[in-house]
Amino acid sequence: MSFPFRIHIHLGAHKTATTFIQNNLARQQPWLREQQIAYIPLATLRQHFTPSFWALTQAQTADQAALIGQLCATLLADIHASGFDPEHTRLLVLSEENLLGALGSLNHKGVLYPELAKRMQLLAQVFAGCDVQAFLAIRNYRDFYASAYAETLRQGHIKPLERFVGGLDLSGNSWLTVVAAVEAALGPVALWPYEQFRHHAPLILGNLLQTEVTPDRIGQHIARPSLTRKGLAVAMASRGGLSATEMKKLVNLLIDKMVFEQPDGRIAMAEGEVVERLDAQYQAELEVLAGKFMVGIPL
Repeated sequence: MSFPFRIHIHLGAHKTATTFIQNNLARQQPWLREQQIAYIPLATLRQHFTPSFWALTQAQTADQAALIGQLCATLLADIHASGFDPEHTRLLVLSEENLLGALGSLNHKGVLYPELAKRMQLLAQVFAGCDVQAFLAIRNYRDFYASAYAETLRQGHIKPLERFVGGLDLSGNSWLTVVAAVEAALGPVALWPYEQFRHHAPLILGNLLQTEVTPDRIGQHIARPSLTRKGLAVAMASRGGLSATEMKKLVNLLIDKMVFEQPDGRIAMAEGEVVERLDAQYQAELEVLAGKFMVGIPL
């Protein structure tokens, strides 16, 4: 099925203000309808489209054509369910970082998006014949890994930060590889560094929505709650006496309900040779990717 409207796919990456962008778009639905822009809220997308896409990635080749047809029908149903009319839509915005893969692979294998090339090729098949543009943010590895670690704790993957970092494929994981896999399937990607998002949010969202976005349409950038250093210490101290399910519940309770007295702060990688190496890798990759950044986004 070829959709008659343009499609912008915001792929994330994880931990690069994707939740903020998704929440902002969800709040702007009446305005988006006026602009003939359809946006499917993440909760709706993850009820139907995302599970169907994951099923497609696990299917045998012979089953893929039928699943792609079902996936397209699911997408149209999700557009209707979100209050948009496909016949009066000029642009569909999909924002779903799990299309890239899951962060759990960092915990289990140390690898960032191990099946990315396959997933992007399948996504290209879903939107074959459509006018598609992919969007992606990247982030300094030292902060990305620390934030990803905190997120895996929320998902119930409990291990010390040092063990998590020690299991990472630091030389193999690369934003250059991620960008190359996306572009090989979907064409040139619209790219920006996460560190520049706060200063260039109207420009970035304007490109994503293909319309002018004024600062008053952007809410306050509030970071999604994450486990703090004191919360991590409590979780690690509790591992011996709690089941895996209880640990997951405890971590989420500490994130959502517990406010520790200062001094406290976000989980961060310890300064040292590894952090210096990650900083250097990211800066080198920024220079390589500089020509791909949205116009107006500096290094």
